[in-house]
Amino acid sequence: MDVLVVEDNEDVADSLAFLLDCYGHHATVAQDGETALSLLGGHAFGLVLLDENLPGIKGSAVARSIITTPFAGRPFIVSMTGDSEVGGLTGLFDVCLRKPFSLDAFLQAIEDARMWEQASALLAA
Repeated sequence: MDVLVVEDNEDVADSLAFLLDCYGHHATVAQDGETALSLLGGHAFGLVLLDENLPGIKGSAVARSIITTPFAGRPFIVSMTGDSEVGGLTGLFDVCLRKPFSLDAFLQAIEDARMWEQASALLAA
């Protein structure tokens, strides 16, 4: 699956991209919301991992844009946040991961995205 990792902490972004690659996925990294939106406009990602506290455009604003913009297929959207209060984000995201999250939680989010992608393909057929 093609995955867009949107994370401003370079070490975290590189670690997530490495893990995704190890599990057979193709990861692209954006370190801010503007770059993420640009990449989304030119490529159909199956999964978007979004840090909430990005410089400039926040992750929630990127999620709103994904939902309201007719990109080539809506990706599965996962919030990654260190904020203790995630309640206001749940309507925008398919899954909310609170940092630090476990490998099991991360892999479950990827599996949820895979299932979403399969269901979307069946509905489109």
